[in-house]
Amino acid sequence: MLRRLLSCTSGVALVEFAYVLPVMLVLYFGGMTVSELIAVNRKVTVATRSLTDLVSRTISPAIIYNDPGAVSASNLLSASAVALAPYKLDVATQQITLLRVCDATHAYVVWTRARTQNADGTTSSAIASTDTPGTLPTIETQPAGAIVPIPGNMVSSNMIPVSPDGSNVCDNLDPGTSNTTQVGTSGAFLYSGTVTYTYTPPISFMSWGATDLSDTIYMAPRLY
Repeated sequence: MLRRLLSCTSGVALVEFAYVLPVMLVLYFGGMTVSELIAVNRKVTVATRSLTDLVSRTISPAIIYNDPGAVSASNLLSASAVALAPYKLDVATQQITLLRVCDATHAYVVWTRARTQNADGTTSSAIASTDTPGTLPTIETQPAGAIVPIPGNMVSSNMIPVSPDGSNVCDNLDPGTSNTTQVGTSGAFLYSGTVTYTYTPPISFMSWGATDLSDTIYMAPRLY
């Protein structure tokens, strides 16, 4: 009986399958999760480009600069979220910011707006922007927090303002004089669009929790 038991191969495939099954499940669900994460990340990039392109084509920076409170861009912010479909939109935010270059790697925040929406995108609401806008054209000292970094490869020499006294315009927060140029009063404009998305795997996988995806794109305005 013992010899027969040792030579018996019945059920070997079932035993081998039991060993392989956990590995197969890890590979399957892991591959599915990574594939969806890549797809969502691509959607975020497309939505960011759509938002920045729409605003840069339709809103004049001069209009915003002269009256920042008069421009909302809410329709454009909400429209850009369509690019994220069919994924849930209540974990996404869209933000657009108008910048004015003040040196080779920094710019002044002229104006900024941000929105989010419910899961299917039928309603949207304003949220706080991550950028701090200044108060120009009001003649007063500007907040230091309105100066933000920008990629150096976005700026050419003709986009950077020059102060008569040779000082860095980014440092000139007080109202300008004949010798100084106040930050935000000169320099080229740029639009900065940012879309964020918090991705949560549909199936809990090896303690993989929510992942924050984000992209930012800079564009020069088409209108002045």
